[in-house]
Amino acid sequence: MRLAYFTSSYPRATDTFIQREVAGLRQRGLDVITFTLRVTGKEHDVNAEVVVEKNRTQSLLPSSPFGLIASNMWFIAFRLKRYLETLWLAFVTRRPGLTGFIYQIFYFQEAVLLARKIYLQKIEHLHNHLGDSSGTVTMLAARLSGVGYSMTIHGPHIFFDPTHWALREKLKYSRFVACISHYCKSQMMLFTDGVDWSKLQIIRCGIDLSQFQYMPPRSAGRRLLYVGRLAPEKGIPVLIESLAGLKEQGYEFELVLAGDGPERTSLEEMVEAAGLGDRVIFAGYIEQAAVVRYMRESDVLVLPSFAEGVPVSLMEAMALGVPVISTYVGGIVELVEPGVGGQLVFPSNREALRTAIARILDDPQFRTGTSLRARERVASEFDLDVQLDRLAQLFLKACDRR
Repeated sequence: MRLAYFTSSYPRATDTFIQREVAGLRQRGLDVITFTLRVTGKEHDVNAEVVVEKNRTQSLLPSSPFGLIASNMWFIAFRLKRYLETLWLAFVTRRPGLTGFIYQIFYFQEAVLLARKIYLQKIEHLHNHLGDSSGTVTMLAARLSGVGYSMTIHGPHIFFDPTHWALREKLKYSRFVACISHYCKSQMMLFTDGVDWSKLQIIRCGIDLSQFQYMPPRSAGRRLLYVGRLAPEKGIPVLIESLAGLKEQGYEFELVLAGDGPERTSLEEMVEAAGLGDRVIFAGYIEQAAVVRYMRESDVLVLPSFAEGVPVSLMEAMALGVPVISTYVGGIVELVEPGVGGQLVFPSNREALRTAIARILDDPQFRTGTSLRARERVASEFDLDVQLDRLAQLFLKACDRR
């Protein structure tokens, strides 16, 4: 089976879950061709595996004007009915206003480029991660090329404006939509038609447990870790305010922020203003092996998000035996059992977060108990091999291969 994966920017340092998925499907005998709208920057070349995947991924842009015109003319000459149907679908799923119309013209042209590649390379099925603008291109390219398509929906951003992203139409015309959590599925059900709900499937973003050997927590606790983008939805300012309070109480600790993003400069300024400059380390983007090393050296992983799907970083820490603290948002509660496999607090509640961190630092017995149960939780629900087997079967079924 020849399957295409398409996202706007691939591979990135932050989407190792997609790279693992692609590799796992290839191991299961599927011929997975990866496409990206544009080539990723050098800052994402964090290890050899990413570079190899980058070199084998085909980019739609930049494209010569002559190539784009030729692709349009080919579909007009040989697939006129599909071309007009796809053009109409692009029109009816556009965002309101002139800006939305202009963006949709670009999406349609990107879909023409992708559809031509799908036809020439005999792709049988097209899959998209995230469902946003690249999901729109996926829907249009599949319609134009005549192949089936599917998507993996993560959230949370796509649920902030479901009409903008045409979730109803994307589910309607798909073969199936994989949702990473029951919360994600519920949001898709909220914004789509009930007649299409049978297409919604729960496929977790799992991890390879063999790569994350359990290690009991140390008796002393003082090293904190955050892994993720430095972005507004992650709630990192609340974490910094909580740590400032712990410092006033006399706690000794060190925080590593592993990741980068638009909030880095403002967060660095906030750390200095809070008098935490000697206790907070900005590590930037790091390769996956380094992330695991940081986790093994840490006593707690903290993710104080305002909005999330089901963070892979939490799964990895829990599998390693690192206690976790996060918030009651998105699908996190489907991973972290409060008070048993970790601690959850309400988002934005700096006092509750400070109390949760203090408990981890103060109570070695609690750290040990939660880490054992957390590992069991990941093993039972988020095993990558199990999820990949299910996903591969969905692809085969979508192409009538089973």
